[in-house]
Amino acid sequence: MENWYFDSIMEDGTKAVVVFLTSSSEKRHLAEDYPNLRIQITDPSGQHHESFIEVPAADCEIRKGECHVQMGPHSFIGDLVDYRIKVEPVSGIGCDLHLQVLVKPFRPGTGYVAFGDDEAKEYTWICFPRGRVTGSLTYAGKTHDVTGMGYHDHQFHNVDSMTTIHHWLWGRQSLDDYTVVIFDIVANEKYGFKRVPIFGLIDNTSGEAVFQNTDHAVCSIKEMYLEPETQKPHPKLLTYTYEHSGKKIDYTIRWKQEIEVRSSKNIFDVVDEETKKRFDQMNLDPSYIRYVAEAELVITEHDEIKRARGDMIYEFAYFGKPDKRAHIELDEG
Repeated sequence: MENWYFDSIMEDGTKAVVVFLTSSSEKRHLAEDYPNLRIQITDPSGQHHESFIEVPAADCEIRKGECHVQMGPHSFIGDLVDYRIKVEPVSGIGCDLHLQVLVKPFRPGTGYVAFGDDEAKEYTWICFPRGRVTGSLTYAGKTHDVTGMGYHDHQFHNVDSMTTIHHWLWGRQSLDDYTVVIFDIVANEKYGFKRVPIFGLIDNTSGEAVFQNTDHAVCSIKEMYLEPETQKPHPKLLTYTYEHSGKKIDYTIRWKQEIEVRSSKNIFDVVDEETKKRFDQMNLDPSYIRYVAEAELVITEHDEIKRARGDMIYEFAYFGKPDKRAHIELDEG
């Protein structure tokens, strides 16, 4: 399965997310490809607009060795510096956006996360953390010119995430001096609830990654809440601490708004008794939430402390059932 992801926070407060995928989540168990894309827009008033589009494989072109994804009239095309993301309006929702990448691509370590000793099951992630966005968004019967900051990543994997991962938190933040990317992956019981705490800090002036982490981190959950639709406990306020090479990073995230909520029912369209039984046997209760949050970055190096704060978009993909061993527990300290 492969996907091309874009999100942006516009100067007028609009948030936009566009993702192109080679297969639908509810059809991931089938051998055939089911190309699809999703566009989500949260307007300045907080109202959510969304369209999910499936495209016949015969009407798609996905080239190897370059970012050229064409799904019917919709496209995601770029050359590592300039990208055009175009979704012809469906149900009145679409976009025509240009992303100009401003920093170097970020790849944590090798870019591969392997599950199992034979490394046959892999998840690969490379991102373009910061870019200038211009163009237009269409929703609510109008086309709106927009400018802002955006992010793009490319993911591909040869294993179903639900069979290897209990949950992950992924997000990015564009600040004045720095760009932050975070991808906190927690494997499922089969892989010992192993945490892979990926974090990258990119200097906006040089475009270089000045700090990255792929191994040790301390995560402290300060507040939890019971998400109404999924009925699962989720973090509301949490802090990550990374420290090595004479530099300490404290990163605090507090969500402000849910902009997308998907439980098993709307991920898989229909969840019948047989599906529920299969989920129970696999200890699964898949859900996915995307948030707008406020995050604070604190960098401590020798006696110097730098602070920055701003909005971010992050997602919490929660495939497993609640489990105390899976690091989703309130820090009582």
